[in-house]
Amino acid sequence: MIDSAAPIFLSVAMPAYNEEASIDSVIRDHVKVLESIGGAISQWEIVCVDDGSIDRTPAILKNLQLSVPQLRIVRQENQGITGALSRALRETRGTHVYCTGSDGQWPASNLTPMLSAIQTGSDLVVGVRINRHEVYTVFRRCISRVFNYVPRLLFGVDVGDAGSIKLGIRDVFVFDLLSSSPFLEAERIIKAKRCGFQVTFVPIQFRARTGGEASGVSWKNIRSSISDLFRCLEVYSPV
Repeated sequence: MIDSAAPIFLSVAMPAYNEEASIDSVIRDHVKVLESIGGAISQWEIVCVDDGSIDRTPAILKNLQLSVPQLRIVRQENQGITGALSRALRETRGTHVYCTGSDGQWPASNLTPMLSAIQTGSDLVVGVRINRHEVYTVFRRCISRVFNYVPRLLFGVDVGDAGSIKLGIRDVFVFDLLSSSPFLEAERIIKAKRCGFQVTFVPIQFRARTGGEASGVSWKNIRSSISDLFRCLEVYSPV
């Protein structure tokens, strides 16, 4: 159990698209962890944005609500991972937000060490996947390395593992950001550091998918991220 002198209202933001293979176990695992944390949080909710799923995901979510009243479901037409996550963040009501996935790759147990970092003074905690070589292809690892190295080179900011899960104060998740591509998460960290927030990197567990289809790395997302990168260069001058 994590002791806290100032309990928080934690919102878990979770996008989902065709995750019938994992969504039930993922949410139930998060509920177990949230209930076990005890006095560290005064209230919690799980906000799941169903991004136009065409499998059994909507039905599974509806059934879960019967036993998990803290689960809020938002259904929208498919807008991709960035659009779904942005919608989930807009729908959250907590003082703190935890952004994670619904595909089973991010064990719910990651929440505990990340919350510990918040309790010791961090404003934003970024999970770092230390075992990507066990899960990703060489191509995917190369894209990830470039994605995380470029902000350090061009903005002078270490973003750690920008595309990973995050936990932080609400202010960081309501930033007015330029990006509309996956680069948005790197921009979030860049802006947080520019604004003087304390950013911490914590090693996390990461697993291979058990179902569904990964869509984060596509040529469309790569092109749009490059475009957003150059837009950000005009606003965030290196230090």
